[in-house]
Amino acid sequence: MEELIPQLTGPASALVVCLLIGLSVYKLLRDVVAPMMQRAINRHLDQVDDIIKKHSEEHLRIMSGLEAIEARLRDGVCETDCQYKQGA
Repeated sequence: MEELIPQLTGPASALVVCLLIGLSVYKLLRDVVAPMMQRAINRHLDQVDDIIKKHSEEHLRIMSGLEAIEARLRDGVCETDCQYKQGA
């Protein structure tokens, strides 16, 4: 029994404690941190998708407005005295 006590309180017990701490940290990372990070990444990607969608819609609006302006200029219709005329 006296030979077993130093082993239980020495390096072997320290190794067991380190393994238990490592296992606890692994379970914490696997069960809490990884799902939390996955949710954060998914939220971020959803926000990026929304920004891209809004940008695309705005781009189409701007392009249609510019095409309308170009058509009016090509036809020579201006609200003010503009110097741009077709062929000028």
